[in-house]
Amino acid sequence: MNRRASFTPGIRQRGYSLIEVLISLLIGAIMIGAVTVAISGTGLSGRRQSGHAQMGEDGQIALTIIASQLRMAAFWTPDSPVLSLHNTQGMLFGCRNGFANPAAAFAALACASGAGNDAVAIRYDTNEGGVTGFDCLGAAVPAGGTTPGWVDNRFYIATSPSGNPSLFCRGNGGGLPQMLVDNVETLQLRYGVAEPNDASISGKWEQSTYLGQTIRYVRADTFTTPICPKTGAVSTSWCAVTVARVCITMRTNLGAGDPAGTPFLNCDGVNQTIADSRLRRTMVTTVSLRNRTEPPQPETTP
Repeated sequence: MNRRASFTPGIRQRGYSLIEVLISLLIGAIMIGAVTVAISGTGLSGRRQSGHAQMGEDGQIALTIIASQLRMAAFWTPDSPVLSLHNTQGMLFGCRNGFANPAAAFAALACASGAGNDAVAIRYDTNEGGVTGFDCLGAAVPAGGTTPGWVDNRFYIATSPSGNPSLFCRGNGGGLPQMLVDNVETLQLRYGVAEPNDASISGKWEQSTYLGQTIRYVRADTFTTPICPKTGAVSTSWCAVTVARVCITMRTNLGAGDPAGTPFLNCDGVNQTIADSRLRRTMVTTVSLRNRTEPPQPETTP
């Protein structure tokens, strides 16, 4: 016996119209776009925070290393009981555009031509009984030769194996120069000089040769006399330096910041616009050269 399909009058099958489907797709696309933007923004914010933290940490390391060496600049152990006798060793030398040859002997250091980052060479004596001096790379300095026990460190900017500008140091402990901090884009130094004292003793050098008070800041190309003159104080001698102001500009890897257009202050205090997707941060510290400043004067009773 054949059965006939039942049919209920008044009930019709119904689907979505094309307009409803398109509206649903549009709403879904908007929601997906909003989620994507939120996730992307969270990722960029995280990269920014990580980049700022990395720049701050690396910048502090770079400034601390240079500052610790500058504080020691010009220290020596006198061979004579007359502490004012001048030591003829050069102790500080800098260039505005880097060294022509960072490996040259201190007395033969010359500045490179063109524009570039600053470089500085710092020397001091560790030739005391039972004391071993170490350079900026942790290598023991020579105990023999013409200047036994003298530390000689050169700081400058060079390209690291990763292709980034980085802070390098070449010490005199016999090792190759090494990168200390990566992504250091700028190194700039300004030197505070003291006023010469016309009443200083001729033929000797002592701290009273310069009055000890910093009167102005200059760049490295101002100095023309590499060592302290014995016959009188001149403001163009590296011996006149009492303070060094060190400025560095750190940067992150690509992609840590906005594509371009973010402003930042450079070491000259000029507002510059970032042309890539890196973050940048300028950091400054001022270091007193303890062996060049005027010692405290003893109190006198009236």
